[in-house]
Amino acid sequence: MTTNSQRKRKTSRDRILAAAIRHFAKYGYIGASLEQVAKEAGVTRGALYHHFVDKHDLFRLVCLKLQSDNAKKIDIAIAKGANPWEGFVNGIHAMLDTAAGKGVRRILFVERVSVLTWDEWYAIDMKTVGGSLRPVMIRAMDEGFMEHRPVMAMYYLLAASVSRITTIAADSDQIDLSEIHDEFEHLLTKYRIGIN
Repeated sequence: MTTNSQRKRKTSRDRILAAAIRHFAKYGYIGASLEQVAKEAGVTRGALYHHFVDKHDLFRLVCLKLQSDNAKKIDIAIAKGANPWEGFVNGIHAMLDTAAGKGVRRILFVERVSVLTWDEWYAIDMKTVGGSLRPVMIRAMDEGFMEHRPVMAMYYLLAASVSRITTIAADSDQIDLSEIHDEFEHLLTKYRIGIN
């Protein structure tokens, strides 16, 4: 049973994470101030340090929170597929949509590269989005919807393409998200067995 103090701690931790997401999205890692995050979350600096070791730890957990939220949306899209192939394609489209969010894009694809180590990011990614897309990709291969490919290479090829193209589209007036969805749809058909 959850006690009142446990609920209060979880609530203050959630408020800190929400404020930190806004600050990292607006100011970047360097520009974000822990004092301002604590103030906006309505907690003391001591309370912030009770939940998070330092700024790096807070940023890492912000990345985990964003990727966990993204994975939930991707899981919903995958579940709507009539078969593993449709689930996989739906998951890629959901991945594009989640990556296109301004705050997500800055934190996960711009700031994260210079703040987190590869091991930190790999652990987050495999626990979240990678844990959503890789299994459905493997099922699509095993059930004959998709040709067998090296799973990790293909996953990272698609994931890197999604992160890069949505970042480029955000600063370009030459492409938009609907065009990106169309091109991914065309690209993915190359992996589909029996329709090339």
